[in-house]
Amino acid sequence: MIIQCPECKSRYRTRVMSSGQSALQIKCPQCSHRFLVSPQSPDPESQVAAEGKPKILLVDDARFFRELLTDLLKDYDSYLLTADTAEETWVLLHQHEIDLLIIDINLPDRNGLDLVKDIRADEQFKSLSILTISGVYRKDDDAKAAIRAGADDFISKSFKPEELSARIDKLLSR
Repeated sequence: MIIQCPECKSRYRTRVMSSGQSALQIKCPQCSHRFLVSPQSPDPESQVAAEGKPKILLVDDARFFRELLTDLLKDYDSYLLTADTAEETWVLLHQHEIDLLIIDINLPDRNGLDLVKDIRADEQFKSLSILTISGVYRKDDDAKAAIRAGADDFISKSFKPEELSARIDKLLSR
């Protein structure tokens, strides 16, 4: 379940609450605002999808980096989903119409480049924009390997925020 802070609009993934549970009080890690979430709360994803905002799927096993990118991307007029494994990525790709996939090439359960190859091999995802990222940067080798695998672009995790924004803008405008 995705919840959104009504104060700062930050979004977080949480385990699905059973309908028998009462409302939970949540403290937003971003702004410390406290709010209630109940199993009957409207699904924010359906509200966002109705507004026609692009969907970005961020895949990285490092929680810190997912949170950092979430903060950098919150100014985009988009809906952000996150995953930390290749398996979860496949599930989300099949459940949502994703416009941009930002994927770490070093995932714990599978090589990210192999996942990109499989995504490109699936006719359903031929037009999906893919930005690969890596913290282990070996000059141009990773970038070339990512492009050969089917990614549209590559960026090192030591990027400057404006560089990341420019690449995302380019990929979302395709």
